[in-house]
Amino acid sequence: MMVMEFSYSSLVLSAKDALAMAEIIQRAEKYEKKYRKDEVTNSSSYTYHVWPNPDEITMKLISDDIYRMAKLAGKPEKD
Repeated sequence: MMVMEFSYSSLVLSAKDALAMAEIIQRAEKYEKKYRKDEVTNSSSYTYHVWPNPDEITMKLISDDIYRMAKLAGKPEKD
């Protein structure tokens, strides 16, 4: 299995799916909608922004034993 890390998330996928997902994410662009308030006219509006995705994608292989052990452990409890 492959652990894929991007945008503060870690996902576990098969190696084939992780590579396909990485190719798609690398082609994706960032998007943001920003609220703006004009203090002079007291009006508000939104601006929309699209730019190249600067996020890095990190992938690492994990053994079947580690995967099975982590799967048994499940979601960690919050501290």
